Parts: sequence; structure tokens; C-alpha cells
Amino acid sequence: MLEHKKEDFDVSDCFKILKETSQTICPTVVSMVFDVTDNTVYWCENREWNQIQKKKM
Repeated sequence: MLEHKKEDFDVSDCFKILKETSQTICPTVVSMVFDVTDNTVYWCENREWNQIQKKKM
């Protein structure tokens, strides 16, 4: 997935990768993305991909 990324790769693209690689046997509890350009952390808990939260630093 990363090999084929485009120049406009963004936070939502990161979450797509995290969703594809999340674990089910021992479920992923928190998935996080840090946007260095915006100085913001995005996360979702318990694979609830439609409930992404954010915190600007």
C-alpha cells in the first residue's frame, strides 16, 4: 500500500492502512496517526473507524 502512495497521501489514507492491518484474534485497541505538518494526533479505539478523534498539540 505504501509503495503505491500518491503525493496527496493523508491521514485518511493512513487509517485505511491501519484498518487493513488491524488484528482480530488479539484485537487492536488503539490506532493512531500523527500529522507532523498539522501537529495533530488522530486516533480511534477498538477499531471503530467511523469515530476518529483528534488532539492538536
